[in-house]
Amino acid sequence: MSTSTLPGTPSAPAAGNDLTGFTLTHDLIRRAVPELGRRLANAAASGALDEAAAARLGTWWSMFTTILDGHHTSEDSHVWPVVLAAEPTLAPVARALEEQHASLDGHLAGIEEGLRLLGRQEGRERTEDETEPADRETVLSRLRARIADFDALMYEHLRLEEQTMVPVLRDRVTGEAYAAMLGSLATGHDPADFVPTMPLLLEQAPPRAREFMLGNMPAALRTRYEREFEPAYRELLGSLPAA
Repeated sequence: MSTSTLPGTPSAPAAGNDLTGFTLTHDLIRRAVPELGRRLANAAASGALDEAAAARLGTWWSMFTTILDGHHTSEDSHVWPVVLAAEPTLAPVARALEEQHASLDGHLAGIEEGLRLLGRQEGRERTEDETEPADRETVLSRLRARIADFDALMYEHLRLEEQTMVPVLRDRVTGEAYAAMLGSLATGHDPADFVPTMPLLLEQAPPRAREFMLGNMPAALRTRYEREFEPAYRELLGSLPAA
């Protein structure tokens, strides 16, 4: 795994609140978005971008978007309020980030639609209410452009978070307030909603970060993670076009 993208958050424990989960998610965002573009390009170049390959890429991408949606929702509902309690002057930044979340959703929808179109069976007859689909080359070109735009927007979005909100979250939010926030997040989420996506999040995580994320998981759920969810993800990953 590359050096952490969050300023001042090294791979070993440090002073301040432990932002391991936050860091892993930002690292994943920076990695997965361009990775989708590379996998599409390589599949197209090798002639392997068929219906099945597009469907597998769609499955992989849906895991990522589940993580991203949960991250953004948690920020807006739980994380930013805690940051603002410690530093009220960041309220305009929090509003800007929330507005960007809404804008980014439109790009995600466009990417999902492009993958869906690529996955349509070639030669399938249209229903009466469908318009004539664009050819696959046009769909692929538009999709790759959308991915590149999304990647650039996410880069600026993450940079704004990391320059303004993250230092306060790490260094100025009290340990008690941070623990209460994590507790609130935990009670508001069903593990079944996010544990199946964790193999993607932890794919390149160093051992300390992996254990931090899995260490408090109930024993039965961790067993299922290691015996079911992680092997299934590895199988999916091995079936994807090259990155």
